[in-house]
Amino acid sequence: MARWRVAMLAGMLMAGCPAIAQTLDTAGAKTCAVRGYAIDTDPKGTNVRSAPRADAPIIGRLAPPTKIDPNTETGIEFDIVGSKDGWLLIRNGSDGGLTFEATHRADGRGWVSAKLVGTQLRLSAFRSAPRRDAPEIARFQGDNWGPDSAGVTAIHGCQDRYIEVTAAPPNGKPLRGWSYLPCSSQLTTCDGGVTE
Repeated sequence: MARWRVAMLAGMLMAGCPAIAQTLDTAGAKTCAVRGYAIDTDPKGTNVRSAPRADAPIIGRLAPPTKIDPNTETGIEFDIVGSKDGWLLIRNGSDGGLTFEATHRADGRGWVSAKLVGTQLRLSAFRSAPRRDAPEIARFQGDNWGPDSAGVTAIHGCQDRYIEVTAAPPNGKPLRGWSYLPCSSQLTTCDGGVTE
């Protein structure tokens, strides 16, 4: 009987204590200033974590994409402010679609797997490194190989205002490279008024 009372008292005391907040781990992350959107089709949404790894504590959630019509979905758009090891540090989700636990609301940042994020290319230059003077590995031009027709199949990371992606034109060979200032437009083409 005494053990039961001790266990009950301990449970009551722990229930009254606030949870220990998980510190956001940004050590070694590259700083970015690009945009993306959620592509995770899980109806529960995308887990947002405290560190760039799958076993890190969940500190928030991105809402799942919304169906516009039977063939079209749009995901929550957000800023990508860092990257590390195939993970992206995000903030400022559109339409309230990025939410955090109380202990992380003020900071408003968290990590998501780059595999669950999409983006659109804006410029024709596709470079070998995240610099304006880096050699071009491709130039997306014309109807068959323009930025709007070069579909991004994977995001690998980002640095400054560049994003590293795998992209391919329709019926073309996928290429991995860096693109300047991508956009998160999903229903229209990106504004082409940006220069590197």
